[in-house]
Amino acid sequence: MKRSSEYINKGELFLISSPIGNLKDITFRAIEVIKNVDYLFCEDTRVTKKLLKEYNIDRTLDSFHDYSKGEKEDYIISLLKNNNTVGLISDAGTPVISDPGYELVRKSLDLGIKVTPIPGPSAQVSAMIMSGMPIKPYLFYGFLDHKISKKKSELESLKDYPFSICFYESPLRINSTIELMFKIFGERNATLTREITKLYEETIEFNLSEYESFPKDLKGEMVLIVEGRKETIKKDVDIILELTKIINDGFSLKEATKMLSKTTGIKSSELYNEYLRCKK
Repeated sequence: MKRSSEYINKGELFLISSPIGNLKDITFRAIEVIKNVDYLFCEDTRVTKKLLKEYNIDRTLDSFHDYSKGEKEDYIISLLKNNNTVGLISDAGTPVISDPGYELVRKSLDLGIKVTPIPGPSAQVSAMIMSGMPIKPYLFYGFLDHKISKKKSELESLKDYPFSICFYESPLRINSTIELMFKIFGERNATLTREITKLYEETIEFNLSEYESFPKDLKGEMVLIVEGRKETIKKDVDIILELTKIINDGFSLKEATKMLSKTTGIKSSELYNEYLRCKK
């Protein structure tokens, strides 16, 4: 058991949330920490400089991104071990979420270095609360794999979840992703929100079955939210009992699954496979 209140190391890592579009969406506390940490690291110094310029902050920046994080992690850890305060800021939103930083946080905690979040904007939260989709609970998944085979496997593993699922996606892949989701998930309501807090912010409500008519020229940062499966397979024992009862009345398994499908809304093929699986 480790308690951060008992850490001896005086270094501290601050995870600073930044605006996801509108530069006014930043907290007073974030500005204060940005000004006062001993060292400040960011994904892209050009992006963070725009934020600092907006608030008349003149200070040195260093980069921390996917291509440099190995060597930079060791450097940052050495700074923290020497009792320095270090800030990590994302290009947009909350650090570590679909951004580099997890390994740095893990190493810091393992060394007894305090990690402090500076709360602020998050694209997933903003998109969820304006989507009209069920929020409690919801699953944040982030980016799917770029490779089609792996993406299919990921979606197959998610298709039976009964709650809303939140994805990040690129404009280059959004149309093919929605088409693939329809083929695996079937008809489900969805929302796509892009350019959150920016001039061209837009939300599109649609059904995955509308993938063919979905706009092909969308741009900007995108958050895709898909509703969960409305009906889930009941407990194995319930499936066996209900189907067995129908079969005992003189119907075949195929006929029984079709009949039960009409009353439960669950696909007959899924009931059929579930029955066979349970009987093994």
